[in-house]
Order: sequence, then C-alpha cells, then structure tokens
Amino acid sequence: MSKILIVDDDKNILELMKEVLSKEGYIVETKRCIVNIEPLEFSKFDLIILDIMLPFHDGYEIIEQLEGVVECPIIFVSAKTGEEDKVKGLMSGADDYITKPFGIKELLARVNVCLRKKEKSLEKRRLVIDSLIFDFESNEIYMEKERIPLTKTEYKICKILVQNKGKVFSKEDLYEALYDWDSDTQFRTITEYVYSIRKKFKEFQLEPIKTMWGIGYRWNIN
Repeated sequence: MSKILIVDDDKNILELMKEVLSKEGYIVETKRCIVNIEPLEFSKFDLIILDIMLPFHDGYEIIEQLEGVVECPIIFVSAKTGEEDKVKGLMSGADDYITKPFGIKELLARVNVCLRKKEKSLEKRRLVIDSLIFDFESNEIYMEKERIPLTKTEYKICKILVQNKGKVFSKEDLYEALYDWDSDTQFRTITEYVYSIRKKFKEFQLEPIKTMWGIGYRWNIN
C-alpha cells in the first residue's frame, strides 16, 4: 500500500487527514514541521501532502530542496485561497493544490488522482516481471535490487523481446532492429549476444530467451 507523508502545523487537520487516509488503507506518517530538510528522508514516500505556512521552513523552501531528488507527487494544502497563491504553488512544483477548509471526499479524490498518475508514469518508465525490473530510463535490468551486467546491445535485445512477448524474432528481425543493413556486423553475432545474455541471467537462475528451432527467439519469462 502507498506510503503518504503529511506535514501540517495544525494538529487537528493533521489528525483528521491521517485518520481519513489510514481508513483507506494508506500507510501515513505525520510531521508538524520540518526542522532540517533531508531530501533522502522524503524519497521513501509515494505521496507528500504539504502545508505552505510552516515554522522553520515553509512549503516553498521544502519543495525547492526536494526537486531532483524526490519523484513522488506533492500536494500543497493551504489556507491561502487566492488565484495567485494557487498559481504560485503549482508553478513551484506542486502537483496539486487544496485550499482549507476542504471536504474529506475532495481530499481522497485528489490523493487518488495523484497516486494514479504516479503509477501510470512508472508503467512507462519501467516494467516489472516477477522479481525482474526493466528500467527504461537507465536502460538497465535488475533482479530485485541487483543489476544484471548487460552490454548496451544485450539490453536492447532483451527490451525488444520483452516488449513483444509471445512474438518470435528471427536473427534477421533482431539484426534489422539493432543495425543498419549496411553494417559490417554479421548475423552470427546475434547468436553470440543471445548466448551471453543467457549466461548472465543463468547466475540468477533465470532463462530469459527461448529458442524456437528453425524460427528464432522469444521472451521466456512471464
């Protein structure tokens, strides 16, 4: 279940939001202020609900420090209801802006929308198959948290096959997807790459590529 951090110096609002979100099954942590901004401490959450007017550091300072480190959505909650305040909040990097007082249904709806957008974004950036993770941004494959040491071309072959699960690719198909036809690379190199991929995955007790004799290769992990 998603982990949510709520930061608000109003004890009553803090307790209300925690109660409402906890009943929905979310894991909720609360803080009434942030004395020292440690971005990595925020990175463990799936969503942050952040008041703007806080002691020590306001919401704008906090969100500025989190930029580039924390990828989860951030919702500003504020008693500032003016249009300029909302625009400033959104332009500072917040994904949404809720004005106080707010209704429980509105809070839940906005939280659900932000988390749904986050999930869709992750789906585009990575693919999870059992304990295997394809990271399409870093072009790497992980077995749980351990990176499988593939070369650039080996990764490309795995990506082509996994994104077309069930489809059989001949050596010619893979060659065409990887190289220009006037390349000096030989068809037999594809066989060598597949052999190397299998060898590296074997260390993790995995057989990623199945040979369809006389036809080609297809992805073998579901």
